[in-house]
Amino acid sequence: MADSRIVNLYIPCQMDLFQSGTAYSAMSVLERLGDRCQYFEEQTCCGCRFYLEGEIVYAKDLAINVLDCYDEKLPFIIPDSTCAGFMKTQYKHLLKNAYTPTKLATFIQNVHELCDYIVNVKGVESLGNVFPHKVFYFKSCSARNVYPANDAPETLLRNTRGLELLMDDDIHGCCGANGRFSKVNPNAAEALMGEVISKIINMGAEYITSTDIRCLQHLDAYKVAHAVDIEIIHIADILKGE
Repeated sequence: MADSRIVNLYIPCQMDLFQSGTAYSAMSVLERLGDRCQYFEEQTCCGCRFYLEGEIVYAKDLAINVLDCYDEKLPFIIPDSTCAGFMKTQYKHLLKNAYTPTKLATFIQNVHELCDYIVNVKGVESLGNVFPHKVFYFKSCSARNVYPANDAPETLLRNTRGLELLMDDDIHGCCGANGRFSKVNPNAAEALMGEVISKIINMGAEYITSTDIRCLQHLDAYKVAHAVDIEIIHIADILKGE
């Protein structure tokens, strides 16, 4: 039986604004494992988007607000690999003069993407959830290159009853969603997305999932614009299950 504790739940701004139901799915999963989630309405953007735009002062102010809202000694769970990866890799540089080294190191150590926390911290590889569909797992750039490498999402999906997991390493290229790429090169970003979705549909997938809310929303925008017959779902919504 997994141990129970109070955890900080951080909701990415794009999820909060456009897909709040997924935030409740993440909370439901954690509470089913016995954890009690605390969330503070004062939280803001983690600063990632501003940092990527070169607005370092704004990014630092937002990062400070995050640390000031939460208890750094508690697990800090994020249902998004981009925000989690940004905090783990950049906060130590961005905030090195704003907090004591101990406080900052403790916070960074306690930052976990949702699936990584479930499998590698809680020690749970199956949630007993049900999702009887063919699902392609899109491992985002952040999940592969920024957040510490792990196979927790794949483990939880493989252990979902009724789910047929589809994967292809050749498809895990950039979808064009993150950074400034999609704004500066919209045509190239759309071409990348079309190529990704076409390959996934040809594999017979009914759903595409990921740990990255930005990639999923980018995929969904393409799906709607081009009337593509496939569903987009965040992994937390699958893990909530039935």
